[in-house]
Amino acid sequence: MNSEVPPELQQTKDMFVLNCALGCRIGDLQRLTMDKVSVSEDGIPYVHYIPSKTARSQVVNLEICTPLIRPALDIIRRTHLAFNGHNPKYEKQVYNKSLRELLKHCGIDRPVCLFDPEVGDNVYRPLYEVASSKLARKTHVDMLTKVQINYYAAGLHREGSEAVFRYTSLELKDRFALLNAAFGTSDYRVDKTLRVLHNTKDAGQCD
Repeated sequence: MNSEVPPELQQTKDMFVLNCALGCRIGDLQRLTMDKVSVSEDGIPYVHYIPSKTARSQVVNLEICTPLIRPALDIIRRTHLAFNGHNPKYEKQVYNKSLRELLKHCGIDRPVCLFDPEVGDNVYRPLYEVASSKLARKTHVDMLTKVQINYYAAGLHREGSEAVFRYTSLELKDRFALLNAAFGTSDYRVDKTLRVLHNTKDAGQCD
C-alpha cells in the first residue's frame, strides 16, 4: 500500500490494493461504479454489490456489503472507480501481466511452490511470476482469517464454540473493526459526501 510506483503501474496498484480490501472477483471490481458506494447511519463507508457469479441464481438479490478501510476509500475518492473507463477490452490477461510487473517492482518475491509434471517434482518461483487476479481475493480472505484466529488466541471465543460466527454474518461496524485490525489501518468516519471526519464526534470538521 505504501510503495511508490511509476505512473504506468499506478492504476494496477489502485485496482490491486482496492481488490485486496474488498475481496471481490476482478470482474465485479471492474463493474463497480460510484452508485455502489454508500455510507451507513453511523458514518462507515461501504461498497455493496451483487456478485456476478450468483446474480442470476439468487431469488432475493442479496448484496455483499464490505466496509472500506481508509486506503480503499482514498483510492475510490481519487479514481471514482473509473478504471480504464470500464473498457470491456481491458482483459484479465492484461491486468495479470501488469499485476506481475507491479509485484516485481514492489519486491514481492516470496517463493511459491508449484508442481511441475514434466520433472515430477515441486519447483519454486517468485510470487511476482505466477500472480493472477485471484491473488487479491485470497489475500483478503487470509488476512481476515488471521484476525479471527487471533480472537481465539485472545480467549474471546473458544474454538468450536457456538459463539464463533462467520465474517459475513457480522454487523457492518464489526466487519469494519476486523478489516482495520487485519490491515493495520485506523478507524474513521465520513459524512454522506465521503468527506473524512477529522473528529468523529464533530461532524463539522472534514477534509
